[in-house]
Amino acid sequence: MSRPISPSRARASNMRWLMSLAHMEPSPVSRWVALRAALAIGLPTAAGLVLDQSAAAALVALGALPAITGDNGGPYRNRALSIGSTVFGGALGYFLGTLLAGHGLWSAAGMTVLVLLASLVGTFNNIAAVATLQFATYVIVGASLTSPLPPWLPSVLVGAGGLFGLALTLLGWVVNPIAPERAAVALAYRKLAAMFAAIGTSRIMTARRDMEAAMTTAYNTVLAARGRAAGPSPRLARLAAQLQACTPLSDAALALARAGRVLPPEGARVMNRLADRVENDAPPAPADDIATLRQAGLAPLADALAGVQPLLDGSGPAQPSSDFPALPPARPRTPWRVLAQTYRPGPTTRRYLIRLGLCLIAAEAVAHAFALPRSYWVPLIVVVVFKPNFGSVFARALQSCAGSVVGVAISATVLALDRSGIASLVTVIALAALLPWSIRRNYGLFSAILLPILMLLIGALQPGSWPIALARLVDVAVAAGIVLAVGYLPWMRIERHNLDQAVANAIDTLAAYLNTVFQADAAARHELRAQAYARLSDLRIALQRGLSEPRLVSRRALAWWPVEVALERVANAVSDTAWSLPAGQPPPAPAELAQLAAVLHAMAEAVTNGAPVTLDPVTAPVPALHEAAAAIESLRATLTGPAFAATPGKPAPSQPNANQV
Repeated sequence: MSRPISPSRARASNMRWLMSLAHMEPSPVSRWVALRAALAIGLPTAAGLVLDQSAAAALVALGALPAITGDNGGPYRNRALSIGSTVFGGALGYFLGTLLAGHGLWSAAGMTVLVLLASLVGTFNNIAAVATLQFATYVIVGASLTSPLPPWLPSVLVGAGGLFGLALTLLGWVVNPIAPERAAVALAYRKLAAMFAAIGTSRIMTARRDMEAAMTTAYNTVLAARGRAAGPSPRLARLAAQLQACTPLSDAALALARAGRVLPPEGARVMNRLADRVENDAPPAPADDIATLRQAGLAPLADALAGVQPLLDGSGPAQPSSDFPALPPARPRTPWRVLAQTYRPGPTTRRYLIRLGLCLIAAEAVAHAFALPRSYWVPLIVVVVFKPNFGSVFARALQSCAGSVVGVAISATVLALDRSGIASLVTVIALAALLPWSIRRNYGLFSAILLPILMLLIGALQPGSWPIALARLVDVAVAAGIVLAVGYLPWMRIERHNLDQAVANAIDTLAAYLNTVFQADAAARHELRAQAYARLSDLRIALQRGLSEPRLVSRRALAWWPVEVALERVANAVSDTAWSLPAGQPPPAPAELAQLAAVLHAMAEAVTNGAPVTLDPVTAPVPALHEAAAAIESLRATLTGPAFAATPGKPAPSQPNANQV
């Protein structure tokens, strides 16, 4: 039976919850990205002001908006596909929305059907999620706005604005086609340097996690670029070789990390210098770095750096050899036609569509019952907030309300003071420059910046005064209330169950990883390792989202954190064992690996069924698996800690060293 919550613990829990809502994710500021966003929105708006064509200019600027919000970075080809899909979705949605306009309840019904169909398609993958969100929002806008322009022209202007925003984004492709790939490889070296600096400290777990994520991103980015290359590319081949060189260096880092002692700072400095050379495409000079590492007592790292020198300077091509196995081939992209034919929505997708449909019906009913001015804002905000691909629905509803207070204040002030349109133009340009930065920082901040942009642009199509801006605050509050009362709170126990299932999936993935990684060749090991750490990353994101939910869910997420940490240690132990087997030593037998994998699978079954974990202490079947067995035993001890059935994830009394990796 769980202990009662004391007032002090409840206050601390509430403070953690509020802090999670206000948490700002780290996001670097790119001057070029900010300038591009300001130009994409500002140039059409300025042209409309000069030419006295504000309505047409507003449609072009609205079309360019998805090119900003749909840009997730990465290789230019991926960005072109993502932004192009988003722009097409916005233009198509606006066109279909204009066809639905003016038919009363039939318009609302048609709009709801299109939004639900788009939301179903949005569950295919991340690109579809962003594109269909823009489609859904522009269906609502197109069905609700009136324009003095010919019926066919608004959707054309929206599409032209999207193409203009896409063209601005892809200008960098002409100047430096592999800049994103180079930056990804350089970031892997920088995260490796950060791990060297963290060895022997309490930061090592986080540093290793960041290094694994950066390595996976770099591999995926370079492999995708190589798979799409029309022919041999010397610059891309050299970059692939430099990425190959990162693997022996990371193995040396992990070997030093297992020793647990604090390392001299020279290791991190050398890795940062390598990152600078990779990012600037400068020729490496590892001879001095090798001497520096030997003088600092880092002989294993010096030996590894000497071994990869041919790869770093380009004299050793990225070809398979006994020392440097080939990079695995890029994973093929599933064609849309095959995806559509084979996709079958699961229970989670069906529940999401039912919840969204109920929210849209409630939004239309409330808007018509209370005759809200410009009532299309209510379903529009419902669609944007109720999108589970982009974080906690509960948190976004509250953050949207908080951000809207600021956004409405900005809009009302500008509308009250502006007489010539100059103030609106300056405000739109300034806020557009901040938009790419805010979307990665916090949803409330994003809402505070996006809302005045939308209100000022739509104001050119439907002019109004500052009291209209205040009415948007009511719309946001109504929409957030509908999302919470209809689409979230009645279904909250499902959110709690989803956390349990995410933990079980992560344990099962590690069981499969342990069962196969020792028998896989060097090229396949990377793919298995990436899958294991990706599933752990999914679990960590789910738990972080859960912390911003109400207490029924947030307490569950907080209780699972020790299990997540133990799972990371299992993944690290399996990876370290697989990559550090002495040359000539045979890998463990499949039966010995299956013995430990069966223990993990039994844990996953217990978590799925909500049953207590009643396994015997885990021992290594062979000495080579001692480290992996010890990590699995630590996971078992965490899962069988006191009162686990009432409070999942409560750790056992004895905990492993915080500096363990």
